[in-house]
Amino acid sequence: MQINALYYGDCLDWMRKWDDNSVDLIYLDPPFNSKANYNQLYHEDGGGDAQYRAFADMWFWDEAAADCLSLYENAMGRKAHDVIMGLSRILGPCGMLSYLTYMAERLEHCHRLLSDAGSLYLHCDPTASHYLKILLDGIWTTYGGGGFRNEIVWSYNRFSRRGDSFAAMHDIVLFYGKSKSGTFNKPKAPARDTTRYDKGWHVVTDRGETRLLVYDESKAAHKIIEAQNMGRTIKFTNARLPTLGTVWTDISILNPMSKERLGYQTQKPEALLERIIKASSNEEDIVLDPFCGCGTTAAVARKLNRQFIGIDISSFAIDLVRERKLKDKDIPVYGIPFDLRSAEKLSRDNPFNFESWAVTRLPGFAPNTKQVADGGVDGRATITHKPDDWESQLALAQVKGGNFSLSGLRDFIHVTNRDNAALGCYVTLKPVASASARREIATAGKVSIENTYFPRMQIWSMKDYFDERRPRLPIMNDPYTGKPIQQLELF
Repeated sequence: MQINALYYGDCLDWMRKWDDNSVDLIYLDPPFNSKANYNQLYHEDGGGDAQYRAFADMWFWDEAAADCLSLYENAMGRKAHDVIMGLSRILGPCGMLSYLTYMAERLEHCHRLLSDAGSLYLHCDPTASHYLKILLDGIWTTYGGGGFRNEIVWSYNRFSRRGDSFAAMHDIVLFYGKSKSGTFNKPKAPARDTTRYDKGWHVVTDRGETRLLVYDESKAAHKIIEAQNMGRTIKFTNARLPTLGTVWTDISILNPMSKERLGYQTQKPEALLERIIKASSNEEDIVLDPFCGCGTTAAVARKLNRQFIGIDISSFAIDLVRERKLKDKDIPVYGIPFDLRSAEKLSRDNPFNFESWAVTRLPGFAPNTKQVADGGVDGRATITHKPDDWESQLALAQVKGGNFSLSGLRDFIHVTNRDNAALGCYVTLKPVASASARREIATAGKVSIENTYFPRMQIWSMKDYFDERRPRLPIMNDPYTGKPIQQLELF
C-alpha cells in the first residue's frame, strides 16, 4: 500500500493485497443499486450530448452473481456467510442479492483494513440502506467489539418530477466503528440547526424563569436592549453548542453552477466529506475511499492534512482526480500502464480493463459499459461541430490487444458504417505497417468538419500514445460536461 496515491481497478483486487489494520478511516460511496444509468446522455444512435457513462448502476442475477453466492455457500468461515445465506433465502436470486454479494466481499476487507480506532462511513440511498445495514451488522458482530454507531440522514432539497410518490430528498450514511473506543472528534451543530443551548444569553422573567435569548452576543445586542427596557434581568454565561445530531440539513447537494462540480453525476460536496473526516480521523491518519469517483474524499483529506488512498475501476475517473480535482499530475497511480510493456501486461491480465483504459486515451471517448456482445464498439464520443458532409456527430472506437488482424479492421469499418458514425478509430497495442491496412483506411474516405478534412477511419496504437503521437481528430465534447475540449487536454 502506497499512501497519497490512486489505484486503478476493482477495489476488491487491491484491498486483498494490503495488510490488516492499515487505514484509519474508510468512506465509501458505492453504486446504490438505484436502477439508474448515471452519466448517460449519449443515445444508442449516437445523437444527443456526449457525457461519460461512469457506471451502469444496474444489477442483475447472472452467472457471475451465482458464482459469488456459491463462495459464501461453501465458506462458513467467511465473515458475511450467515447474513448472505439469510438474505439469499429472503430475497432469492435477484438483482438486489447480486448487489449485496458484491458489497459483502468488499466490506469484509474494509473491516479487516481498519485500525482498532478506525471507522467506516457507508454512503447509500434508501433503496438498499436497510439491507446494507444488516450486512454490516453481520460482518461487524462477527468480529466483536465495535459495531453500529449511527444512521445519518443527509437531507437536501432538489427538483423532482416524481408524480407517483413523495420526492426522494435524502441519502443515508451508515457509521460503524472498529472498536468501542474509536476516534471521534465531536462536531458541533451549526447555529441555524440548533433549537436549544446549554449556555448563552438568558432572560430572567418576572416569575423567575430563565429563558435563552441568543448565544451570540454580536447578534443579540438589540434583543438585549429590548429585554432590559422591559425590566427583565439579563445574565450571560459562555455559549456552548450541542453535539451535532444524525439529521444533517445544512449541507446542500451540488447545484449545476457550483464551482466544485466536475460533471460527475454522483459527486458529493466537499462540506459533507469535511465533516466526516474531521469527526473520525486526526491529522496524518490514512483515509481510504474504495470508490473514489472524481476524488472528493482525496481532495478533502489532503486539505485537512490527512493521508489518502483512492481506488476506482474507471481510468477516466482516475485521470479526473489527478488532473482536475487534485490538479496534481505527479500523484502516483498504480494499475494504469505508464509504458508499452505494462500496457501489454494489462492486455494479457485483464483485457476488459485494458479496453476501457485504451479508449479513454482518446480525447472525448467514453468506454462502453457493456464489454461482452458489444456489437464491435468499445468506445463512443461526440464531435463538437457537425460535419459538413455527414449527418451524425458520432465517433466510435474499437480496441484490439492482440496481433493486428486485417479482417478485424474490416469488421470495424463495417460497424462504423452500420452505426452511421462520422469517424472511427481502431486502437492497437503496436503500430500497424501493413499496406493492406493503409488501403482499407484510404477506402473509408474522409469527412469535412468546419472545412477541414479528417480521415474517416484511422489506426492508432499504444506505442503511438507513449511516444506522444496523437490521432488526428477534430474537437470533441468532454465526456463529463459535454463542453468542447482541445485534443491534448485529456492526455
